[in-house]
Amino acid sequence: MLLGDDERAAPAIGRRGFLGFAAAAVSAAVPVASGMATSVAARVVTGGVVTGVTAAPVLLGSESAEAAPLAGGVRRLSLHNINTNERFDGVYWADGHYKPEALRKLDVLLRDHRAKQVCRYDPRLFDLLARVHQSVGSDDPFEVICGYRSRRTNAMARRRSRGVAKESYHTRGMAIDIRLPDTQLRAISETAKTMQGGGVGFYPRSGFVHLDVGPVRSW
Repeated sequence: MLLGDDERAAPAIGRRGFLGFAAAAVSAAVPVASGMATSVAARVVTGGVVTGVTAAPVLLGSESAEAAPLAGGVRRLSLHNINTNERFDGVYWADGHYKPEALRKLDVLLRDHRAKQVCRYDPRLFDLLARVHQSVGSDDPFEVICGYRSRRTNAMARRRSRGVAKESYHTRGMAIDIRLPDTQLRAISETAKTMQGGGVGFYPRSGFVHLDVGPVRSW
């Protein structure tokens, strides 16, 4: 897994909040209406099969980005995880609902392959990606540099870079580092900023743009 710099520090969840979240996070994936908060569960994957459940903290509150509307009756994404060479190209939202099977496939594609853990992603991030892709007019899939990071992987990244936040949105299923082969990074960054959908980090030397659905901010 390629580990680059990360977003500015995310708010700590706290022990009480974590315990409350962990009790709710174990439930199976269900369709989520646009703009609603999602609980997150990290599931251990062995040989491509989910074998257990561990909690992955997430904060979705009044300071978090709201889901943004997209034109048309369907929403689709095309992603290429350059770490695992896995791809997703399909519809993840249709007929007014997120498609559970598509969301599960996206969660697996964005897993922490080092720790063999899958995190249930906040689908608002997929909406943000779809809007950015639509706005820049790209014909290529997003190349995923980094998706979910387990606490252990995030701690490793922090030892390598002081720019990695301890309470990273990557550990909450709310962030992704991406690029588009046919689009300049600055164009992706500037387009994402206009969306006002969360955090946008521009890393030209590392070769990616960070997007998250936390509070609206940029760096």
